[in-house]
Amino acid sequence: MARPKNEGKKITSAPYTEENKEVYSPKVTKLTSPLHYLTPQQKLFVESIMQGKSPVVSARIAGYASPHQSGTQVLLSRKVRDAIAYLHKKHEKVADVSRKKVMDGFLEAIDMAKMQADSGNMIAGWREIGRMCGYYAPEVKKVDITVTAKRIVDKLETLSDSDLLQMVEDSRSIIEGEASLVLDELQTLSDSSV
Repeated sequence: MARPKNEGKKITSAPYTEENKEVYSPKVTKLTSPLHYLTPQQKLFVESIMQGKSPVVSARIAGYASPHQSGTQVLLSRKVRDAIAYLHKKHEKVADVSRKKVMDGFLEAIDMAKMQADSGNMIAGWREIGRMCGYYAPEVKKVDITVTAKRIVDKLETLSDSDLLQMVEDSRSIIEGEASLVLDELQTLSDSSV
């Protein structure tokens, strides 16, 4: 039978460091606040984020050397993200606020604006609901290139500029031909309907 990794080691609530990371069992980490695992500088950063400041401003307040670079890096840290999520949940619980309650509040405000024929506030309310639902997130487009398309792209990349220009010139007449054919058909249809 395999022995647990941390057998014989004292489980502690001391701050998380690389030296003592093996003494943290999953049960202990669930019971303790993620704030215990942050450095004082990271705690200042998290406090600033919770006050609504940007990552760059928060990094500057926390005293990081290069706030523009550090702000993003610190925010991507798992310990910092866990601490922010923990504080968000804690604040929701204390304020008795949930995502559904906020959404219901916006819908109620939209209904009131509708009764008052206030389109500006209706749009603002719907805009906030759209943000909450993530409709303003950038769309991710995925382009799959088949083997045949990849070969064509590779062939095009090897052509010189003059060869590419010649190819465009040769294909221009085809495009114009198709367009004139469509226009001729539309003209014929419009003449016959008159």
